[in-house]
Amino acid sequence: MYSYISGVLKHKTAGVAVVDNSGIGYKIFTAGRVLAELPLGEHVTLYTYLHVREDELSLYGFPDAEGVALFEALLGITGIGPKVALNICAAGSTMAVYGAIAAGDVAWLTKVPGVGRKTAERLVLELKDKLLRQESLVPGTVHAISYAALGVEGQAMGALLGLGYQEQEFLPHLKQALALLGPHATVEEVLRAVLRTLAQGR
Repeated sequence: MYSYISGVLKHKTAGVAVVDNSGIGYKIFTAGRVLAELPLGEHVTLYTYLHVREDELSLYGFPDAEGVALFEALLGITGIGPKVALNICAAGSTMAVYGAIAAGDVAWLTKVPGVGRKTAERLVLELKDKLLRQESLVPGTVHAISYAALGVEGQAMGALLGLGYQEQEFLPHLKQALALLGPHATVEEVLRAVLRTLAQGR
């Protein structure tokens, strides 16, 4: 019903953003890390999913369409409702979550609030093959998802491939960034370094 909602962010509390669009305030549930990046009083856009129950209509918001696709895929798993699905989406980047599922990383998934071992195993069982077979479920490409399962380096490679760069184009810069930033660097830090170098034409 709603692909996205754009408007002025009027209010935000724990897990909720209120976006004013043409005088109507939309209450949108979203992850804390997403809320932290939304500027209060400024124009924002959230891609949304409308969850329908007998007694309630709830909007869930994400910074991009890939987040919505992941949320919908998670809701298709038996025993996973919107609250747990949102917790999983909030656990890391979309590619990180897809990568954990593709790699069968149950330990990573059980760190998410509300996800026990049985739920994590069911997630992997029901989604892993679908993710690797059906590109429609995955942002970017299945090739990128395979990289996402390899940790920080793999996630960075997946993101760069998704941005349209060729592996031979960015790989030397990626290796250099990883060496300079060290083993505790985040995916975001590595990507910033690589993209900065690529922009400089080195």
